[in-house]
Amino acid sequence: MTQSSIRGIEHIGLTVPNHEEAIRFFKAAFEAEVLYSLTDKDHDPITHEDVGSKNGLRKGTRMVAVSMLRLQNGANLEVFEIDRPGGETGRSISDYGISHFSVTVDDIDAATRAFAAAGGKLLEGPYDLSDQEEGPGNRGQFGLTPWGLLIEFEQLPAPMSYDGHPSRPRWIPAPASNKAS
Repeated sequence: MTQSSIRGIEHIGLTVPNHEEAIRFFKAAFEAEVLYSLTDKDHDPITHEDVGSKNGLRKGTRMVAVSMLRLQNGANLEVFEIDRPGGETGRSISDYGISHFSVTVDDIDAATRAFAAAGGKLLEGPYDLSDQEEGPGNRGQFGLTPWGLLIEFEQLPAPMSYDGHPSRPRWIPAPASNKAS
């Protein structure tokens, strides 16, 4: 048996009814810090045509606000507001609540092969990450567990860029070889 390339949960995605209210809540309740926003209500939304084949955003819906928050020394939170969210039992990034969690991997090809072999269904990818996550070797892919939970895989060897000057960078699980340090 080969050693897993899974490093740990890097972020949890939450779809909320009001992005600004959720950000205020996470700042007040958990001292969360906004690292960056992929879009907000002052900019163009991210559409199904842009990302639907990659993350399952339903046709006819748009991401109107998306921000990454640092939560102390643990998993980050990615907060989404979708213009027409659903509440169906088949979870997707368009539904209220926790839409997915992301695992950081050293080898996205090996990790997604193992996921598929275990019965998971992979969406489009792996693809090169963009915007603040762009960098040499930074790649991602989503998949669905057999019961429909959306999971994101991210391979992040290159550093990311940030909006403003956060006091700490986005938390990334350490490679397996660094677990003892």
